[in-house]
Amino acid sequence: MSAAISTVDEQRAAHLHTSRMAEPLPSLSVVIGTVDRRRYLADCLESLLAEGYPELEIVVVDNGSTDGTGELLRERFPQVRMIRNGENRGFVGANNQGVEASSGELVLMLNDDTRLEPGALEHLVRALVDRPAWGACQAKLLLMDDPTRLDTAGSFLTATGFLLHRGVFAPDGPEFAGADEVFSAKGAALLVRRRVLEQVGLLDPLYFAYFEETDLCWRIWLGGWRVGFVGSARILHKTGGTAEALPFSFVHYHSFKNRIRTLAKNLGAPRLAWMLPYHVGLCLGVSLTYLVRRRPADALAIVRAIGWNVGEAPSTWQERRRVQHGRKVADADLDAFIMESVSMRTFFDYLLGRAGRA
Repeated sequence: MSAAISTVDEQRAAHLHTSRMAEPLPSLSVVIGTVDRRRYLADCLESLLAEGYPELEIVVVDNGSTDGTGELLRERFPQVRMIRNGENRGFVGANNQGVEASSGELVLMLNDDTRLEPGALEHLVRALVDRPAWGACQAKLLLMDDPTRLDTAGSFLTATGFLLHRGVFAPDGPEFAGADEVFSAKGAALLVRRRVLEQVGLLDPLYFAYFEETDLCWRIWLGGWRVGFVGSARILHKTGGTAEALPFSFVHYHSFKNRIRTLAKNLGAPRLAWMLPYHVGLCLGVSLTYLVRRRPADALAIVRAIGWNVGEAPSTWQERRRVQHGRKVADADLDAFIMESVSMRTFFDYLLGRAGRA
């Protein structure tokens, strides 16, 4: 056994000894959606099971894999419950299925391309349990290829309608070691109270993937809860792994369409009246920029995203009525917690592909 492996085993043993002396932890369901990602899934599950969480349920929703994922689960992870789909229902469809099929008091939506460091699970759960005002929180996501750097440490909303991500690819440091409040947690490792999901609803089923966690976190804030980031819960993430086989135009289409619908559903009426048109105008500006840069597929994807929202306006209106009916706080009351200012230079950096935004 190598020294590195021995050190990890010692860390886990010490952590488990301490855990037994602490207060009981709530039951936890971990939901993992996957499709043809066997090469990542095995490491993810091994690290998850090595945590030794006392009351743990793992549900893997397989969106029609053909790479032997089913065989992997049956042979090496019989304790994991598998739901097999005949088609790819997307990140959202798979996670909603898994949540509905699970029973834990807490639900962790976890990407299949993650690997937990020792103690991550308990640190994440205890952060939520110790903060009754929090409805959800994310772990600290570190780059799997360079664990000294962050993936992201949460996101904040800007007046442009785009997000400003905190700590993108930044060196990990003391400023990311604690527990902070953020507007949106990242869905790669998102822990939510089940009763919060019962209150505000699951991920929007019209979102195949992208921006779904931001929509959910926004609804959690509107429901009177808070969203946090837990720096002591360290999870490695293969950044970009989920989208590695997807065309950029596909990612653009779903990101832009879901962002527009999210703004339309969740903004209060006074802010919606100016912020949504402003955002759509910026989207058209992004599309034009791509056209000038001879990227017609990306330009068209954004136009299609706007068109989709026009066609889905009736369903968006119905969902908006539901969200606004359950609203417990005004937009202005949330500004100190969720809003960040952004300069036009930052926005143009986004247009030119030089900034981390969503």
